[in-house]
Amino acid sequence: MKKPTKATEQRRTHAPAPPSPPPLSIPFPFPFRDLPDLRGEKLREAVEARAGAAMSASSTPVDATGEPIPTSSVLMAASKHIAVRCRPENVAFLNCKKKDPNPEKCLEKGRQVTRCVLSLLKELHQKCPKEMDAYAGCMYYYTNEFDFCRKEQQDFESACPISE
Repeated sequence: MKKPTKATEQRRTHAPAPPSPPPLSIPFPFPFRDLPDLRGEKLREAVEARAGAAMSASSTPVDATGEPIPTSSVLMAASKHIAVRCRPENVAFLNCKKKDPNPEKCLEKGRQVTRCVLSLLKELHQKCPKEMDAYAGCMYYYTNEFDFCRKEQQDFESACPISE
């Protein structure tokens, strides 16, 4: 076994402690802290009742108007569609940012990108909600790892083909 060098030992003894992880945030639109202290089956029923009130008939979170909320898993699931359908808006925004680093100058271009993405998500959610929900749910479960969700991706892309 090699003997550690002085530099290695110094790093071990004087290395700062790793930062603590950020507090856990619950991505669902309902707080668990409002639930009474329940156990087992009653807890599951209470959580499902609470979730059902804040979710649509599908598993995708929706806002008060019934529009899908673009969580990271939803955006990752729709990323190929966004890349194709919102390309002109994204290119215009990036060119604006390249020309002028002042954020105020590109606000309208940013709004156009946001409008494009939200309208696309609404269209996808109406056209193939089951496949989109399955794919976004898989992406959420597997922390946005595409490799674990290839079957759901294939189902989603066959139901909602990527088009311009």
